[in-house]
Amino acid sequence: MLIYEAISKNFSCDEPILIEDIEKLFPDKSRPWIDKAIRTLVDEKKIKRYSTGIYYIPRKTLFGDSVLSANKVIQKKYLSNDNDIYGYVTGVSLLNALGLTTQVPNSISIVTNNESSRGRKITIGKQDLYLIKAPTTITKKNCAVLQFLEAIKLIDLNDLDEIENNNLIRFVTNNSITLKDISKYCNYFPDFVSKKILGGHLIELFTQ
Repeated sequence: MLIYEAISKNFSCDEPILIEDIEKLFPDKSRPWIDKAIRTLVDEKKIKRYSTGIYYIPRKTLFGDSVLSANKVIQKKYLSNDNDIYGYVTGVSLLNALGLTTQVPNSISIVTNNESSRGRKITIGKQDLYLIKAPTTITKKNCAVLQFLEAIKLIDLNDLDEIENNNLIRFVTNNSITLKDISKYCNYFPDFVSKKILGGHLIELFTQ
């Protein structure tokens, strides 16, 4: 079948395939045609439906068809693909990733271009998510500075110990974040975020 040949050529086993991805492969086909073709592939067990609008090509294992990872789905749908970045984690998940807390969140908060609400809860697999509309379009170029500003919004700089402070500085230097970058994007955050930076010890890092 033409649609399966195109899907198997463009996607690997156990890779999330979004309905939008399939539509891009067949720009001249209508959505009803695509939906019908996908239902046929699912019925023939050539692809599997993970959830609404999400499919994958399963691997054969000793225990039957492979199960798609929820983390892969979250990554593809809300964070990034091979070509672009369109989301990032925030909240405790972000602080944990930056080494600013050892607390482990029960749910993951994500700021993403692929959300239109100010915040809503969903579940993918067994993972609870809280999705938040991006304050501005997230790209490869601005993702790090937006994450930095998110982190500053969440923490008290005076409460950081030496290790945490060094972790924050390392993130800034590794991502070459400048005061110009901060000035460009701080307007998308509450005023106290820029005041924390300009009035705290971090300003020395940006003015060296």
